[in-house]
Formats: sequence, structure tokens, C-alpha cells
Amino acid sequence: MSNVPLRGISISDFRRLDGHRTLPLDAPVVLLHGPNGAGKTSVLSALELALTGEIRSMRRHDERYTAHLPTHGHSFATVRAEVANELTIGEPQSNMTVGGDRIEGQPALGPEAAQFYSERCYLDQVSLGQLLELYQYREGKEESALARFVNELLGLDQLDALRGGLSDATDVRRLRKLSDGFADTEANAERAARDLREVTLESESANAGLEHARRDLQQSLTALGHAPPESDSPDLEAAAERILQASQLPEERSRALQLDRQLSALGGRIDVLGSRPSTIRLEEAKARAADTAVAMEQWRAEYEAPITEWREAVVALQLDGLDDPGSSLSDELERLDSRLARHHAVVADIGGIEERIAGHEAALAGLQTEIAQAEQLAGTLAAALAALREHVSDNVCPVCDRDFGELGDGHLAGHLDRKIAELTDLGRRIQVLTQQRDSVTAEMEADQRALAGIRAQLLSADQLSAAAERREAVQVLQARLEELRQGISDGDGHRARSRDAQNELADLQAVAEEEQTVLSELESAAKALGLSGPAEQESLGDAWRRLADVASARTSEFEARSTTLTQASESLAALRSRAQHADELQAGVAAAAKAKLTWDERLAEAKRRQAVAREVHTAANNARSAIVQQVFTESLNEVWRSVFTRLAPAEPFVPAFGIPTSSKTALELHLETVHSSGEAGGSPQMMLSAGNLNTAALSLFIALHLAVEPVVPCLVFDDPVQSMDEVHVAQFAGLIRVLSKNHGRQVIVAVHERELFEYLALELSPAYDGDALITIELGERSNDEDRGVTRLSWSPDPALAV
Repeated sequence: MSNVPLRGISISDFRRLDGHRTLPLDAPVVLLHGPNGAGKTSVLSALELALTGEIRSMRRHDERYTAHLPTHGHSFATVRAEVANELTIGEPQSNMTVGGDRIEGQPALGPEAAQFYSERCYLDQVSLGQLLELYQYREGKEESALARFVNELLGLDQLDALRGGLSDATDVRRLRKLSDGFADTEANAERAARDLREVTLESESANAGLEHARRDLQQSLTALGHAPPESDSPDLEAAAERILQASQLPEERSRALQLDRQLSALGGRIDVLGSRPSTIRLEEAKARAADTAVAMEQWRAEYEAPITEWREAVVALQLDGLDDPGSSLSDELERLDSRLARHHAVVADIGGIEERIAGHEAALAGLQTEIAQAEQLAGTLAAALAALREHVSDNVCPVCDRDFGELGDGHLAGHLDRKIAELTDLGRRIQVLTQQRDSVTAEMEADQRALAGIRAQLLSADQLSAAAERREAVQVLQARLEELRQGISDGDGHRARSRDAQNELADLQAVAEEEQTVLSELESAAKALGLSGPAEQESLGDAWRRLADVASARTSEFEARSTTLTQASESLAALRSRAQHADELQAGVAAAAKAKLTWDERLAEAKRRQAVAREVHTAANNARSAIVQQVFTESLNEVWRSVFTRLAPAEPFVPAFGIPTSSKTALELHLETVHSSGEAGGSPQMMLSAGNLNTAALSLFIALHLAVEPVVPCLVFDDPVQSMDEVHVAQFAGLIRVLSKNHGRQVIVAVHERELFEYLALELSPAYDGDALITIELGERSNDEDRGVTRLSWSPDPALAV
């Protein structure tokens, strides 16, 4: 049969299926048999992976299930499914590789077909017992799988999309999160109202400041002696501008300040004149200056030449401290005497040292002679006596053969021993003499070094002669100084008196000139003030005080008026600035009011639209609830009842959907049972046996598959009859036949009981031309040639034909 959706599958090293295996699936019904552990579930899991790219039941238990899919001992597995061309995604079908934490390759079905296969076509053995719970399970605000199936069945996607899209409009907080424009409009409207309030308050404050500035300006102009317009007059600013431009007050103030400063300085000069000599003594000073000049000329005639000559001679000697030549000559004479005395002392010291050196030399010569004699005597005689002592055995001398006893002075050997001892004492004497020689030598060398140092201090003959000549010259100049001392003293006195007379005369002349200058300046000041100058009997101090008082009073007056003028100028500037600021704020108030009106209109429009959206959302909820209740009661429950009662006709409690409710976020569904009498029962888990509970789940799965147009027209079951009795199995076989023959569904069923497999193969055998059945046996019954695959096709019965 070429129009089935699933055509075949190739599997390599996948779970229990070690090695490579290709299984055909291109028949309306495919039966898969094998004992437990033979690989039935592995074949169906490989088919799901090849079609959809995942194994959903395994993923629910472990996200890393892919690591366990390759057969033990292999690092990866490969699968590939062949499907009808209309189900492919446009690319050539290729192998999918799985292993570790990855799946590589492209599944055979597209995303929509893959989801339909996983949810509506394939019922794995693990999910069968949990199907009702899985269908009703929902996470968070998401709809359950059953609710999604119902939505798809009812075709309410567009209505639900409308409800979902408008749900946030029913709550302002969610609407703010959903629509940045709405939140911004609210914020901008609030900000515009706040800005309007702030700029209005600021404008009112600016207007108050403007009025205050106008009053200050009017008061300042009045204080200047003018009659300006009232503070609220529009002509005030122009009048103030004319008055300020015409004012000569700055120039008048400057002249008054300058005259006041001049008089202040003039007062100081007058005070100084009061402390200086009076000009009454001017003539006396001139006479004293003339007398001192005559006396000075007489002294110069008598003393200036010899004193100059003496000074030049002193300079020629290049002495230090020429400011006091007498002291310099005394110091130089003392220095020369000290130098000559030191020279004579050095000569005397040299003589004494030379005498000591001569004595040391004589002592050294005597010590050296004594040491040499002692060394000669001690060395030769001691050696001879020591050698002779060895040959003395009695009193007979071995040298002269005389008997020592004749002397009556002891034994010869004792005499020799005494002589040797005396020679030993002579050695100690030599040591003492050597020490004395070394001591004398050291003293002589010290004297020689001292002599060399002292001789360096001697003056040479030229130096000695020059020192004597300089001493004589200094003595001559010193004697000449005594002769000229009175003249020098008289000259100093004449010069001092002449200098004092000239200084006194200059002071008096300067005072007279200063008095004339001060008088002239006082007259100029009086003229500038419009007053009379100094009177003949009026002192300079009195005249100055009279003029200074007037000048100070006028300066204070000008300072006050100048301050007022400055205040008027500042008030005018402040008035203009505040007026400009007030105008700007007034424009700001208008702009803020316009902005507030704009945002208020936008916010009002947004709230109007929110109200419309809320009404539409409420209408959509009501319409959906009406449609759902009608369809559930009239359509979906009928399909489920039909399938369930076909499989379990003796069960009094029939599972059904309760009347669904719509929450704010999702469709809420619950399952219940209805007794054959029409009374409502509890949930299927409470009212049905384990076998019939599986039958309810299986019938619900088939009902949901049949309720919509199939994207993939096939049904795949993994051992769905494990809890059914013989009646249920027979009913299930009939249902499969109906699904395949009447509804055009390809059905693949895996079972593990041999008798059930053979029964289903018999019940589902081909019944008409074009019908076919494929049986696949896994495990020991499969042979190496066909791998347990049997294809059964319809053929006419010869017996019936006859």
C-alpha cells in the first residue's frame, strides 16, 4: 500500500537492538511481536526519534536520556524513517545520530507533523497508565495538553488569541507593562501637570520680584532728586534710562575724590613742614656755611699736600684696613716684629737640636764599641771554655798541664764553671747595651725630623732683608703720622663743621621751597572748591583744615549720590532681567498648559480604548464559554462515549468531560464519569477499575485523534491491551479494523503475548484487494534471512470462487 504515511525504519545499535536492522512499515496494519526485552519498545522509540527528533516520554523522566540510547558498548546509534512525500520537510531523508548529550540530523517530519505525531498518534506503554494525569497536568499559567487539544478541536485559536491579547487591557498594572506607550502617556501626563504647577509658581514669584524691582528703581530715582513716574507706570523704565544717561555724577565724584586725595596728601606735607627747622634761621645758616668754607681752605693750604703724600706711602705698602692707617701701621709693625722674633727663636732651636744630635752620635759610637767588644769576648771565650770543660776530669789543666790545686782555690772544673757563668752575665750586658743603643737611635732620629721641620721655618736671606726693610719703612710712616696727627684731626673737624653747615643750609632752603609749593597748591584747591585762599595771618595748617573739611563733606555727598546712582542702575538692570524672565516664564506656562492638555487628551483616549478592550474581552469570554459548553456536551463527549463503550460495553460508568470553565489565563478542564442511569459519578480514577481506567485513557487518546483532521493519519500503540480481558481484546481488534478500513488510519501495534499476537494477526488479516498486513517478530523466532518480517496480502479464496 503506497498511500500509508509511514513506509519503513532503519535502526543501528539502538537500545536493545544491537547491529543494523531495516523494518518495513508500508502496510495499513503492522503487528510487532516479541517477548519482554526483545526490543519492541526500542523499535517504537527509534521510530518516534526518527520522526520527531526526540522521545518525549523519556525526556519527561531525564533530560540526559540521549546518553542511554546507544546499545551497551557503543558510543552512538543511528535511526532513519521513511515517510510519505507529503509529510517530508523538503530535504532528503537522512540518518539521525544520537549519543552522549546530543542528537544530530534532521527528523523526517516537520515541526507541526512531529508535534501531532507525539501528542495524537503515538501512545507509549509508560504513558498509557498515566495518560489521564498527563492530559490534565498544567504548569503555572499554561494550559494542559487536554485543554490545547480541545482548543484545537473547537477552532477557538483566533478567539483565544483575542482573549489573550486583550487580557492585559483589563488590568492597568499589566497594561503598563504591556504597552510602553500607555505607561509613558501616564508618566508624561503626570509630569506635564507637575511642570505646569511648578512653572506657574515660578511665574508668580517672578512677577512679584518684577514689582519689587520697579519699586526699588522708583525709590532710587527719587533719592537722586528726580521725579520719576509711579512704579506701576509703563514709562518708568524709559524715564530711568534717560535720567541715568544724562547724569554727570560719575565725573563730578571723580573730581571730588581726586581733590580730597590731593588735600589729604597736602596735609601730610604740612605736618612734615611743622617738624622741620624754621626758615627764620636761613641767613644765619648761610653765614656759618661761608665761615666753615674759609677755614677749610686755610687747612688745605697747610696740610693737604703732606697728608696726601703720607697716605700714598701707606697705600704703597698695601696694608689692610686703610680706613684707619694708624692702626694698620701698628698692626703691621707688630706682625713684622713677631716674624723676625720667630726667625731668631728658630735659629736658637736649631743650635740646641744640633748639639743634642752630636751627643747622640757620640753616645751611639761608644755603645757600638762596647757592644762589639763584649760580643767578641763572650762568643770566643765561652765556646773555648765549654769545649775545654768536656776534657777536664781532674785538677790538671789540659791546656798547660799545670795542677790547679797548687793555687789552693778549689777544683779546676768548678773554676771553669764559674768562668762560663761570668761569660753568660756578659751576654745579658750586651742585651742591655743594645736596648740603650736603640733608644739613643730613636731619640736622634726624632731630633733629626724636628730639625728638618724647624729649618723649613727659617727665613731666607732675601726674606729676612725684605722684612727688615719693610719694618723700617713702617717705623718711618708711623713717626710721620705722629707729626701729622694734629693736622689730620683739625682737617676732620673742619670737614665735619662744613658738612653740618651745608646740610643745615640745604634743609632750610628746602623748607622754604616746600612752603611756597604748599601755599600754591592750597590756593589751587581753594579755587577748585570756590573758596578763598589762605589769609595773610592764617597758618598753612589752619588753611588746610578749612579746605579739607569742605572737600571731605563734598566727597561724602558725592559718594552717597554715587551709591544711589549705582543702585538705580542695578535696579534698572534687575528690572529688565526680571521682566525678560517673567516673559519667558509666561511663555513657559502657556507651553506647559498646552503640553498638559495634549497629554491629558492622549491619556483620556488611552483609557477609552482600554474600556473598549475590556468590553470586547468580556464578550469574547462569554462567547467562548457558550461555544465550549455546547461542543463538550454535544460533540466531544459523544465521540469519547462511543469509543469507550465499544471497548468496554459492560462498564456502567462512562468517562466524560465535565462542563469546562474559563479562568483569566487558561481553559480549566476536569474529567468525571456518568452512570448508565444518567447520574453523575466521581472521577475516572475513583470509579473505574485499573483495566477500564486504561481503556478510558486509550479511548480518550483515540477520540482526540479522531476529533480533528489528521496531520499524520496513523496510530501507534505499545502493548495497549496489557490489562484487557478477552472481551476487551476482541473489541479492540474490531476497533483497529474500523480505524484502518473505515477511517483510513495506518495502525502499528506492539504486543508481547504470542496468543494475542496470533489472534490479532488473524483478526486483522487482509480482507479485500489492496489490503495488507505486516507482522514483525523479534527475538528467537526471527530468522537470519527475513528477520521475522512477514508481509500478508489479500488474494481471492479459490474455494469460494468455485
